[in-house]
Amino acid sequence: MSRIPSGKLIWSLNRYTRNKNLWDRVCEECHHQTPVFVYEHHDEQERSLFGYLCEECAQKKLRAWLQSTQEPEDGEACCQVSFDTATVFYEQKNDGDTLLLTRWSSEQRRRRLQGEGGDL
Repeated sequence: MSRIPSGKLIWSLNRYTRNKNLWDRVCEECHHQTPVFVYEHHDEQERSLFGYLCEECAQKKLRAWLQSTQEPEDGEACCQVSFDTATVFYEQKNDGDTLLLTRWSSEQRRRRLQGEGGDL
């Protein structure tokens, strides 16, 4: 069942696949690590804003969203999710958010990160 959400984009994380290295940038959250994800979100005027997040901060972003959709529990989730893209949409017809996670196969990841398979 592959239903693509059609609602309004809230935020997305896409593993960086361009032919340029991000070694000259730092994660916009922790300001310490080299980013591996492009982070898209919107401001109050609904303009698209882009930034870069490291693996750890991208995991935190995903965990924070997942925890905000569940009942409060004691403790923070300790597990990591293996993903290459994460997108959250608001769907008016359901009056709720939809999370779409994508994990590339080993071969897709190799090709995309080496620049052979096109950009995301």
